[in-house]
Amino acid sequence: MGFFDFLKSKKKQNLYAGGNGESEEYAVIINTTTSLQGIPAEYAFVASKCGKENVDWTFESQMALRRNGRNYDYLTVKLKNGDMKSFYFDITQFYGKF
Repeated sequence: MGFFDFLKSKKKQNLYAGGNGESEEYAVIINTTTSLQGIPAEYAFVASKCGKENVDWTFESQMALRRNGRNYDYLTVKLKNGDMKSFYFDITQFYGKF
């Protein structure tokens, strides 16, 4: 085994943890340490649930929230059928880090 082979054998941490994003209590936790990775991860999660951006859904709004010592992004998208869908993301790990 080479010097760095032990790194390959470690299981990578999942990018997403927590809940389904339907409320703060069930916020999707983004496991990254920079906004440059975290923000695109939020949009990729929405795409995994709603389809292709600007085809199946469009961005409506985004709001940063701070509650109980945690940082959240609250995203609202409009589905192509006109329905609105919201997602909560726990961004505490990367909030304000570039």
